Amino acid sequence: ESMFSRSTDASKIALVALCRLLSGWGFGLLDCQVANPHLRRMGAVDIRRISFERQLQQLVDQPRETGSWRDRARFEARW
Repeated sequence: ESMFSRSTDASKIALVALCRLLSGWGFGLLDCQVANPHLRRMGAVDIRRISFERQLQQLVDQPRETGSWRDRARFEARW
């Protein structure tokens, strides 16, 4: 989330925007992979692998809308 940006802290804003979009679309997890203080300040929490795998399986089994996430994100960004 902080590998590149043209403006200071832009990657942080992009990560928050992504989390809001995914949450609104019913996504229950975002795998940050590497815990760090910055992500924890933004709400990330560590969970045990077995818990992650269980939650992931439940979420994967839920029906989802299909289609282009880009088109959906563009539409929602206008509102």
